[in-house]
Amino acid sequence: MPLDDRGLLLGDGLFETILAKNAELMLFDDHVARLRAGCAAMNLPAPDKAAVRELCELAIADAGAKPRMAVRLTLTAGSGGRGLDRPDTVEPHVFATAAPAVRPEEPATLVTSPVRRNEGSPTSWLKTLSYLDNVWARRMAAPDDALMLNNGGEICCATAANIFWVKDGKLYTPSLDCGVLDGVMRRRVMALQPVEEVRAPRAMLEQSDAVFLTSSLIGVRPVASLDGTPLRSHSMVDRFAAALAAVS
Repeated sequence: MPLDDRGLLLGDGLFETILAKNAELMLFDDHVARLRAGCAAMNLPAPDKAAVRELCELAIADAGAKPRMAVRLTLTAGSGGRGLDRPDTVEPHVFATAAPAVRPEEPATLVTSPVRRNEGSPTSWLKTLSYLDNVWARRMAAPDDALMLNNGGEICCATAANIFWVKDGKLYTPSLDCGVLDGVMRRRVMALQPVEEVRAPRAMLEQSDAVFLTSSLIGVRPVASLDGTPLRSHSMVDRFAAALAAVS
């Protein structure tokens, strides 16, 4: 990567993490669609879909195909010289890497992080290269994962997953304007059953009948506890996990 690359120096770029099962890219079209939408929002040229697939497949082959792999697709704004302003013409740098991905077998445990999502920032709903808040939140919560709230104290997400909860037979998830990434697996769950997108305080999770996380790499993962308080389980979570097992 050139030393003046804007992704390296300024976090000016986007990424996608795609699950590969037996070298087959899961939900590839969904990931590319989100990447292209992010490019439009950031005024970056969108990559060619066929070229992106080829990069991902080469990364899998180079890493030695395993039954489950995480394929990281990265797009930077390319070289841009000194300062914040981009050149009038940019040539994005696009590359892919792959590594084995072990799916967690145990339910997640969450610790509420003091690191907040900034719901007023466009980076909260784009999968940009600026992920330091999530890195800090995960590190502070280790060995658990972190529940991230926004500046208003409303539920947002885990460090690398969307969050849902079940209450009285209804399914809920934070609305995108809370500062939430529009997750690929989040959309898949929402296609299975009506979901109320809400702005809700942290206490809603402790009052729920079940809480679970979703992402491309973990699929549907139940949450066992929040800040040491045990959470209940619900058959709805198992049903979603089974329905999405083929792509997770």
